[in-house]
Amino acid sequence: MNYQEKTVLLKNGNTCLIRRPEESDAEMLLEYLKVTSGETPYMIREPEEVRTSAEEEVEFIRKNREDPRALMLLAFVDGVFAGSCSFGGASERNRMRHRCTVGISLYREFWGMGIGTALLEALLSAAGAAGYEQAELEAVSTNEAAIGLYKKLGFDVTGTLPRAFKYKDGTYADFLFMVKSLV
Repeated sequence: MNYQEKTVLLKNGNTCLIRRPEESDAEMLLEYLKVTSGETPYMIREPEEVRTSAEEEVEFIRKNREDPRALMLLAFVDGVFAGSCSFGGASERNRMRHRCTVGISLYREFWGMGIGTALLEALLSAAGAAGYEQAELEAVSTNEAAIGLYKKLGFDVTGTLPRAFKYKDGTYADFLFMVKSLV
């Protein structure tokens, strides 16, 4: 999907460039997945589960850029990579083609600066332009900052999946299903 890169002013006065990934970003994105997976209990994987090769990531970026119904966006704060978000179709089945799934993560050092808001606003606008009528995501129930952001942007909690995550220490976390109408 096409996306015209843009620069936004963050609440702390820094500038944030939002753009699509390039193939040359592959290694940076793989390192990002490893680091962010270890920084927080809210990601779906452990750092050691990031096993994608640079070549596989390049192919993923290529396919994402060519897909008219998917988009990945990267955020750079004053030139430093801060995080990413993406959407893709929930299904290619006719009865479900109106729905997209959304994901976002940031390096911890960039939390609370307004980057998540800027990324998601750009992403949700693009999802609507791509013909999606509904955006969906899952949030760990204890991730209060993210849930607050999603609610601020119009997402509603529609359900809970108990014990969705099981951590290494044997504890669990629930998922909240959240949905936003794009029409």
